[in-house]
Amino acid sequence: MAPTTAQIMTENTVSQTYRATYSPDDNKLRLYASLRLDEETYSLINKAGFRWAPKQELFVAPAWTPGREDVLLSLAGDIEDEDSTLFDRQEQRAGRFSDYSDRRAVESEQALAHVDSLASAVPLGQPILVGHHSERRARRHAQKIENGMKRAVMLFERAEYWEQRAQASLQHAKYKERPDVRYRRIKKIEADLRKSQKHIARSEKYMTMWRAQTLDLKMALLVSNYDHIYACFTLDKYPRPAEKSQYEGSMSLHSALSEEIITFEQARDIAIRCHERTISHQQRWVNHYQNRLAYERAMLNENGGVVTRTQEFEPGGQVLSRGEWLTILRVNRSKGEVTSVETPGYRFLGYSGTMKLTPDRITDYKAPTAEEASDAKKAAKRPPIVNYPGEGFREMTKAEWAKLPADYKGVRGAAETETHGAYRFRRCMTHGCTLVNVYITDMKTVEIPKK
Repeated sequence: MAPTTAQIMTENTVSQTYRATYSPDDNKLRLYASLRLDEETYSLINKAGFRWAPKQELFVAPAWTPGREDVLLSLAGDIEDEDSTLFDRQEQRAGRFSDYSDRRAVESEQALAHVDSLASAVPLGQPILVGHHSERRARRHAQKIENGMKRAVMLFERAEYWEQRAQASLQHAKYKERPDVRYRRIKKIEADLRKSQKHIARSEKYMTMWRAQTLDLKMALLVSNYDHIYACFTLDKYPRPAEKSQYEGSMSLHSALSEEIITFEQARDIAIRCHERTISHQQRWVNHYQNRLAYERAMLNENGGVVTRTQEFEPGGQVLSRGEWLTILRVNRSKGEVTSVETPGYRFLGYSGTMKLTPDRITDYKAPTAEEASDAKKAAKRPPIVNYPGEGFREMTKAEWAKLPADYKGVRGAAETETHGAYRFRRCMTHGCTLVNVYITDMKTVEIPKK
């Protein structure tokens, strides 16, 4: 027996399936649905930030977030890797744009052909006879020719526009895969990772304070003055006498404790729950950033480029930046990684100072010869800082020097002369806004180097 309409509708409803994917290429989440979404599901994913991509027949979110991941997990159960790459998707997009361009070009030619047919019906040089019974028809005819020419030009410009969009799509995919672009993307992800880790460390620090055995009202007030947590203290959940504040809106823990709306035990429970949520949320971001970094670094090492050779950089070598070879004066490292190199300024800048170049701005590297490396090492060696007493010198201890604000002290250099070698000396500002030399009394005396 053939199934009824109700049975078919029930089967279609049951057969709704979802497939969720994540692409590390562009950090986007995608949702594939076998059937049209019902109103409730559509509202759910729309609020989460997913938008319908009609040409790809899927819902896409602009970036990964824990909330969007939870929505996809509730629908699809798990999240798979995206099958298509960024370059594949951009090629498809470029193909669609090329089709749009071809259609507009054909329509432009058709509009131009129509204008030619209209114009051919009018003898060359034939004026509009003012006052003649043919004047109205002639003016309408001229207006049609003008409108047709405008349409032909507009369609031609649209064809050029879509052709440029097609080229830009391919260029965008190539741009995203460039080693220097990937290097900058890694640096941004590392910064986001440090930010999330900082949030976790801060929450853990405050949780330790709130869980202290010695916690009392005085300590709770002190902690809540720095731990900015807000909550709504409703009358039904937090009853209080009529003379106390009856405000039920958002209020800080410190205000609630000060006005005796809650006890320090209640404040502790609220704060711990808040920080536990923060740690759980930020830990998901940390895991996500770590996975992205692993992927981006693997792709960077696979594609190669000068940014993967930074460990080879050494003073005396040369780097190519903006078409100019520059000698490395100093290599700056952080946690074992090269963060920048110090080189002379670009010639086109017109000054003789130095500048710092990050690896993403370097396109090639040439290692130095043994002689160049030796000369660079000697040049990079900084002259000694002298420390001796003298007339007009200000005397202070090492601790006093360290306490001086950075804007009120400094180390100046003295160039080599015929009588002495190069050296550096300490200076600080007096109350009269004058600079005087400094002698550190509890440090070893170092005289000016003589030749």
